[in-house]
Amino acid sequence: MTPPPRATGPEPPLAVTIDLWYTLLAFSRAGPRAYERNRRLAWVEPLVAGGLPVRAAEEAVRAMEEWASRREATGRSVSLDAQADEIARLTRVRPDPDRVGHGIAFAIASADLRWHAGTHTMLRALRRRGLKLGIVSNILYEPPEAARGLLRRLGGPKFFDAIVLSSDGRDAKPAPAMIRRAARALGVPPNRLLHIGDSPADLLAAHRARVAFVRFTGRPRLPAASRRIRFPRVRYPVLRSWAELPDRFPEIWVAATAARDRALRRARTGRGRPRPTAGSRGRARSSRRPRPPRARRRRTLRPDPPRA
Repeated sequence: MTPPPRATGPEPPLAVTIDLWYTLLAFSRAGPRAYERNRRLAWVEPLVAGGLPVRAAEEAVRAMEEWASRREATGRSVSLDAQADEIARLTRVRPDPDRVGHGIAFAIASADLRWHAGTHTMLRALRRRGLKLGIVSNILYEPPEAARGLLRRLGGPKFFDAIVLSSDGRDAKPAPAMIRRAARALGVPPNRLLHIGDSPADLLAAHRARVAFVRFTGRPRLPAASRRIRFPRVRYPVLRSWAELPDRFPEIWVAATAARDRALRRARTGRGRPRPTAGSRGRARSSRRPRPPRARRRRTLRPDPPRA
């Protein structure tokens, strides 16, 4: 008697983690600018009270935000204390991080934030499939209590089994530690986990954690990478709206796991990486044989013509 054929597809998923900002939550059309203005005002007011002109205080806050964004792009979490230290380095005035955090919490509580269309239906459909759900999100400019309070106000904890924020530890996406922490909290191995996000940091964090990834493009404006990031040259599946996920979930899982395995194979073999440039230190030399130098043509001097 011949044994039954083995299944050739990937093992079924056990959990799904999703990014928070602009993936699950969305601002109204005027919401982001109003929120950013109120958030920066929480930093500007104590600087002005400390004797700085308004223009200088606003420039210092923008410089601090750029510094924090660059630091986060390297996979490091940036707390409000560290942001206050950076402002003190720029202005010699250190705002109280707790008071600033209260101001930012009020700004985010009054912001026009809502779930993306179809989010509740999608989460209930994934629950019916027996999947565990988690949030994995970077929290850069907000205190973690404000982000968790926002989720409680919107009814998020009833859907999610784990909420992992970058402000809870030292790491931030694109470092893989946050997704690995979420997998441990959900009790699933990384190869049975699917991560959905909208940013380059989500893609790279999932790739480094060896987790299947789906790119969400339902937000109005996709973010650019804060710095040049080397990505695997693999086409990942795309999700344009949450209404697509319940019906297409098996197909998306197969495509995401195939893209993950393809990216890991290319990373092992060195394919999909940019060729090292000449003179770069610490990189492997190119396998292409160097071209021999051209023989320089010898220049002969002609004698001057005889004078008449």
